[in-house]
Amino acid sequence: MNAPVLVLDGPPGAGKTSLLARMVCALADDTLWFTEPNARLSSGLAAPVHPSPAGHTLWFLRHELDKARAMRRIACDPATSLLISDRNHLGALAYCYATRAEDSLPYRTACDFYARRIAPELPETVLTTILLVSPDQSLTRRGNVAELPRWKQWFDEGLLQRLHHFYTDVAPSLCPTPPTVINTDGATPETVLAQVAGVLADADLDQTARRLTSATARAPRPPLDPQFADTYTQLGGLEAFGHPFTPPIAHRGGTVQLCQLGALHRDPAGHTRLWNPLAAPVRRAA
Repeated sequence: MNAPVLVLDGPPGAGKTSLLARMVCALADDTLWFTEPNARLSSGLAAPVHPSPAGHTLWFLRHELDKARAMRRIACDPATSLLISDRNHLGALAYCYATRAEDSLPYRTACDFYARRIAPELPETVLTTILLVSPDQSLTRRGNVAELPRWKQWFDEGLLQRLHHFYTDVAPSLCPTPPTVINTDGATPETVLAQVAGVLADADLDQTARRLTSATARAPRPPLDPQFADTYTQLGGLEAFGHPFTPPIAHRGGTVQLCQLGALHRDPAGHTRLWNPLAAPVRRAA
């Protein structure tokens, strides 16, 4: 059977990246994952066509098209029991719905791109989990102030209100199958993890679900491992990756460390690069 694809989406501060990090630490070699799409880590022909909100949204949607095609291929790999994605097309559609930027991509145009190009490419085994958080909790969890100027828009209360409405009332109709919606206001990480484990158990992944529920908690912000320091800096540092979210993890013969906006991988030969299953999925070590 092809591996299911678990998509985690929702507003900023809902706990998506924290949940992904905990799942990756618990499941190790049996899973492959996609970190949050990040145009700052793309270059050449893969970079956005224009440095505007519309250009970045088109980049995001094209990235999701490439990812949908890759998911079909990776889901057939017998070494992988689960694929996890931090965001999918919902992130781009949510931004188009909620933003008030004059040069943003029209929401209807983005929806049309999804319906005509992305939806037909998605695997049949996509499971969507939407993590909801109220705007005030979103701000509180993230310290109320943007750490870097370019993140400022994600602290606008009006934008957060519109995003919350999108994920509550609109997003469920834009998923390939009915999503599981988890309100994380007041919920502990263990509670959220248990609900996600229930989603996997319902998909006949009982062993994977049991491993998740027995996963131990980890510090949310461990330091960047020295073996990744040079590559982290060369690829943009904090601006590009955000903060580390896991310690270094042994994975299929190599080592990986997840950050808020990307991840780095060191292969058995000692080469360190951006984690990118779209280009070359990491195979199980012999």
